[in-house]
Amino acid sequence: MTRLDLDFVRAQFPAFAEPSLARFSHFENAGGSFACRPVIDALDGFYRRSKVQPYYPYEPSRAAGAQMDRARQRLAAWLNVDVDELHLGPSTSQNTYVLANAFRRYLQPGDEIVVTNQDHEANIGAWVRLRDEGIIVRTWEVDAQGALRPEALAALLGPRTRLVAFTHCSNVIGSVHPVREWCELVHRAGRHCRR
Repeated sequence: MTRLDLDFVRAQFPAFAEPSLARFSHFENAGGSFACRPVIDALDGFYRRSKVQPYYPYEPSRAAGAQMDRARQRLAAWLNVDVDELHLGPSTSQNTYVLANAFRRYLQPGDEIVVTNQDHEANIGAWVRLRDEGIIVRTWEVDAQGALRPEALAALLGPRTRLVAFTHCSNVIGSVHPVREWCELVHRAGRHCRR
């Protein structure tokens, strides 16, 4: 087994060159982590050269728009989605809140949403708040190992299920979920429930 070169890893993060962090190990989520050198360099360049309103007919604005377009294209390619299927926003919490408010107009009292107890508040809270509108929120609970099991999801799906919210990767236990399988399960249940 190859040993992880911690000196090399730490060297990628300028924060660890700070004397106050010399003996510091930091295990945090993306919202509270130290940035690596390429990210800092990209942000520095953005703030120095193109932090203006994008897409206007002057050079820093054109550059800002082009950077945004390249970032969207690269991220869409990495996710294997079309650029118009990709949404970037201020935070997952805010994005989910906006999405829940958009869905609210299509939901009726008694409709059901399934969330998990494995997910971060960002993927649960906005949906749970819809209870005030008479929406029933069911919880897909993890098993004793912290994993989500499809049979437990299947038991929660019914004729009034309108939405199932779960993350692709759990930042709680580090699992990568089989999204396609679970979505197919939900879609099959939806077709069955409509008969």
